[in-house]
Amino acid sequence: MGSPGAGKGTLAARLKALRVEHFSSGDYFRREIERRTPLGRSIEAAMERGELVSDEMTLQLLRQWFWGRPASRGFLLDGFPRTLVQAVNFDEWLDVRQETLTGCLLLELPEEATVERLTGRRVCPRDGRLYHLKSHPPANPGVCDDCGSELVRREDDEESVVRHRHELYLESSRPLIEHYRNQGLLWRFSAEGDPAEVARRVLDRFDLNFIES
Repeated sequence: MGSPGAGKGTLAARLKALRVEHFSSGDYFRREIERRTPLGRSIEAAMERGELVSDEMTLQLLRQWFWGRPASRGFLLDGFPRTLVQAVNFDEWLDVRQETLTGCLLLELPEEATVERLTGRRVCPRDGRLYHLKSHPPANPGVCDDCGSELVRREDDEESVVRHRHELYLESSRPLIEHYRNQGLLWRFSAEGDPAEVARRVLDRFDLNFIES
């Protein structure tokens, strides 16, 4: 869990030592948008307005993934559940398959740091590679290091949209944080600092040696 820009996807990519499946709801949202399905068009419209994708749409998409995977395979969820409604539904899915959670990782990042991270983010439209104007710029300004495509800024990375998304996240996450705190599953980490440092702090909680990605 964490606000937009907290580094959920970046952290997940560095947690290879856990040897579990990484599921990113954002990646699945974008895949559905690219397929131009009715659900994908609804998701795209919500994102362009700076709104969080609704519980109904999220659960519809996540249900396909959850019930299609082997029950014995571990997972690391990135961006789901995002609301209490989603968490309660997910608890029910886990109960049916007799699975349990190890913990809920909460990455905490102040609003101004969130704005700086996201407004400076650029992405390659061809291969999806991410850059940042300050912390991870391309070798040649404005173009992808790998394929030379012109980098773009996603519409949901505009400052006004970022601030609106952050506000919505704070409102929706409070009951969700309490839900996992009451279950004794909430693990809090600062999302500030180098991504490798954040990953080390998280892996220390699992008592595992850090593996560079």
